[in-house]
Amino acid sequence: MFCLFVCVLTTHAYTQRLVTFPASDGLLVSADLYETEEESHRYLLLFHQAEYSRGEFQQIATRLIKLGFNCLAVDLRYGNEINFINNETAMRARQGAFDVNMLAAKKDMMAAINYVKTLQDSVSVFLLGSSFSASLSLIIANEIPDITAVMAFSPGEFFDVELSVEQSLKGLSVPMFVGCPRSEYYYVMQLLSGVKSKNKVVFRPEGSDGLHGAKTLWWESATRDEFWLSLLFFLKDFK
Repeated sequence: MFCLFVCVLTTHAYTQRLVTFPASDGLLVSADLYETEEESHRYLLLFHQAEYSRGEFQQIATRLIKLGFNCLAVDLRYGNEINFINNETAMRARQGAFDVNMLAAKKDMMAAINYVKTLQDSVSVFLLGSSFSASLSLIIANEIPDITAVMAFSPGEFFDVELSVEQSLKGLSVPMFVGCPRSEYYYVMQLLSGVKSKNKVVFRPEGSDGLHGAKTLWWESATRDEFWLSLLFFLKDFK
């Protein structure tokens, strides 16, 4: 039993710890930081879908670590619980009377970007968003200059009259991978109609419709192998 435990740790080759950092409005944000044992300047920030927590990325982060990415799975203030992991940021937001709508979660995402920049002198920042946070990840990449690439699973117009995602993405030029179920494909293509990126992958599965958001990468998902293969091809160019 002891030997098996050691082998598992050696195979995974990462450390995991819970970290906190402040958003611009003072809310304390929680996140799981997964760091590779080998030195890496690449940080992949993982943002969950509505009503979820950083627990959405338990399986996903441990696979991305093997590709040489440090991962930061963030509890956004618009959330609750998934995979038995409570959303600590959302609980603090409700107790402290902070804004807890989807658009306000952008502050937590910006705080996460600022946090990883403090961990090393020079970092490459990658964003992976799920559902509403996929839309915000793309928008952020169009607003600030130092995002290396974006992976967006099931982006959409989630913000009513407050914000047009399609308009906010016009001119976006960073490399991007966008994944969605087949039933969302034409809607997503319209959303990205103003994107100018020369390295843009929009993937829909063939085997079945697929799941909404990043959970389509979970082991339980019938389309996981299709999505992972396409995502790995996209990431192989970033060293």
